[in-house]
Amino acid sequence: MDEQLDRAPCGYVLMDDNRDVREVNATLCRLLGYEKQGICGSSFESLLTRSSQVFFQLYFLPLIKLNRSVEEMYLTLKTSSGRVLPVLLNASGAERDGGWVYDFILMPVCRRMDYEQQIQQAENASRQAREELERIEKLLKLKRDELARIQGSTPVE
Repeated sequence: MDEQLDRAPCGYVLMDDNRDVREVNATLCRLLGYEKQGICGSSFESLLTRSSQVFFQLYFLPLIKLNRSVEEMYLTLKTSSGRVLPVLLNASGAERDGGWVYDFILMPVCRRMDYEQQIQQAENASRQAREELERIEKLLKLKRDELARIQGSTPVE
């Protein structure tokens, strides 16, 4: 494997038509906590969580056969420590050496989830602040109306 591909900032897998991993880069090995020998020769599906295995079979396999490519498919991989690694998968298929092979690029999306959670928290805080401002504005209007009644004039806008 080319050294640049081996050290790319994303995972790379070459899967054959039997769904076995032929090649994997060092980045994916590091992310999953496995040695290359522990992944090469195994079924790609063995790297997936149970729900992702089902999704892979129901959606990925028909799409790759039909279109010869798949873009931005969300899957979760199992690490050697039992943790889950969410990834976006892009794949393309090609005929090589008399059979079909599939190149996968796997982009971890752990940080993206953190960012989305931070955005959700900021949106919730903004909504709460708006609600509090509306409550205070209503209270202020009531107090102004009460003051105007006490002073015997018309309400102030």
